[in-house]
Amino acid sequence: MTREVVLGIDFGTSYTSAGALVGDRVELVQDNGDSVLPSVVYVPDRGAIEVGRRAAIRQLTDPSGVVRSVKRVLGLPPSSELMRRYAAGAAFKVDTSGERTLFKLRSGEYAPEQIAAWVLVRIRELAEQRFGGMIRKAVLTMSAAPPAGYRDAVIRAARIAHLEVLEIISEPIAGAIALGVHGQVAERRLVVCDFGGGTFDVSAVVQSGLRFSPVATFGDPYLGGDDFDAAIAEGIAGTIHRSSGYDLHRDTVRWSELLFRCENAKRQLSTSTEAPFVMREAYVQAGQTRDLNLMLDRRWVEARWQELIDRAGIVIAELMRRSGWRPNDVDQVVMIGGTSLIPMFRRLVAGLFTPAKLLASVQADVAVAIGATLLTARFGADRRDVPVLDMAS
Repeated sequence: MTREVVLGIDFGTSYTSAGALVGDRVELVQDNGDSVLPSVVYVPDRGAIEVGRRAAIRQLTDPSGVVRSVKRVLGLPPSSELMRRYAAGAAFKVDTSGERTLFKLRSGEYAPEQIAAWVLVRIRELAEQRFGGMIRKAVLTMSAAPPAGYRDAVIRAARIAHLEVLEIISEPIAGAIALGVHGQVAERRLVVCDFGGGTFDVSAVVQSGLRFSPVATFGDPYLGGDDFDAAIAEGIAGTIHRSSGYDLHRDTVRWSELLFRCENAKRQLSTSTEAPFVMREAYVQAGQTRDLNLMLDRRWVEARWQELIDRAGIVIAELMRRSGWRPNDVDQVVMIGGTSLIPMFRRLVAGLFTPAKLLASVQADVAVAIGATLLTARFGADRRDVPVLDMAS
């Protein structure tokens, strides 16, 4: 390498992405041609730990060794309600009896920070393959309103992954920068909707020149893409139970596969009105295993999502109350995060604000990583035209 590379990393609930500045360009880290890495870790009885797509596939055969969505509980105290909810849905034992939470997997006990560190190690290794040489510095992002212990926990995870955290920035601001709102000196009011895999955060931000100042933030820490997957799964499981009496919740392997396939269907339904759904040996009826071979209709799925969309609307309404803004006061609405690609959510936002004010991107799932990467320029030799973040970082 001719110069030290600083990574911009979006450590996400469902997916992690990262990039680096190469000249004036943002180049994203690639995992077999994909710019997002599933934030999934597989810890086997023995042998090498797997991270990313290989780990995600293990949900189909060995879910008790798979840890997903660890960001949702990073930094939370063991006694918190969110930790209890996470533990209830895990395929492995989550020990919350002590001063810190431990995931009890077959090969040992691990703190959430250790699991997060393996994801960061993998993204660092992929970056080193892409850019050449050792990488030891990064700018990380976090949600607009993270749990009190999240910042320290993610810094500990980065240290375990041999990464020095130069700065931690707000995900909504990073996403807004990625969509180019910093590209022109302006005086305007922004609402940034960051809808990721685990959380929905909204921020009211004032841009003055190149300075970005938050006015208010609000969010739902347990509303994200994972919940949309689960809503489809619950709908399918309910149909199976009514027809056969079989309860998919009782079968860890089948339930994990159902969630896995529901996520794929959700992604297809962002661009299509129908999605094929096939799952072999999905349930048992009259002593015989049965396959599922369905065509999921977007309208049927959206009926299962209505409660989640209503919750998103409540979050936006509360942000507007806290900011003291009315919809007509807002100059631009920025939508980032993979869940923001869901058409039903976009219709919600368009109904609350003037559609012409909406700013979105087909790269919504990597917008935060792009913004974080652009902000790594703050630590380079040329610091011209770098946005100023008027907030604690």
